[in-house]
Amino acid sequence: MFANETYLLERFALSDEMAFEYIFHKYYARLCLYASNICNSKILAEDIAKEAFMKIWKGEKIFKSLDHLKNSLYQSTRQLALNKLLSLKRSLKREEDYYSDLPQHEESPLHRIIHAEVMGELYDAINKLPDQAKKVIILSYLEGKSNQEIADALQINLQTVKNYKLRAIKHLRSSLKPESFIIFISALYLIEKNHF
Repeated sequence: MFANETYLLERFALSDEMAFEYIFHKYYARLCLYASNICNSKILAEDIAKEAFMKIWKGEKIFKSLDHLKNSLYQSTRQLALNKLLSLKRSLKREEDYYSDLPQHEESPLHRIIHAEVMGELYDAINKLPDQAKKVIILSYLEGKSNQEIADALQINLQTVKNYKLRAIKHLRSSLKPESFIIFISALYLIEKNHF
């Protein structure tokens, strides 16, 4: 498809989508692995890797070599992952501060309504998932089980659990409001982090 590295980089610089696709397929899995080592979440890592590619794609796209491009992708991925972690920590800190300011054992009526609405939306979306995907999300999100514990409970292999979880998350991302999905993904991130 691309005779040599120079031609590939030239096509990439000219915003050739086939060149982008070739580079994406070449480095995406590596960037996901790199990002997951920083943030301890495969789901978050996939979003970070995609974002790193989009950042490079929207930039000037002038690279001396594939190694130069690859290094730029790794640097971008690292920075995005660190930014996401910082943002998540700040978000969790704000939530902790908010709850610590509430009177003990007493929630405001507004908080109870918001919580009920968000949880209702989450449960509705989870209930619409295909049967196996729903079981995996319930065991993971609601019961806090690790992927291995879910595999043992459902008598399926570990990779199948991961596949069901990814499919379920993609479905939930499209069916939930952004703020509800953020709450769901933050909780899932904390559950996964506790199993490492």
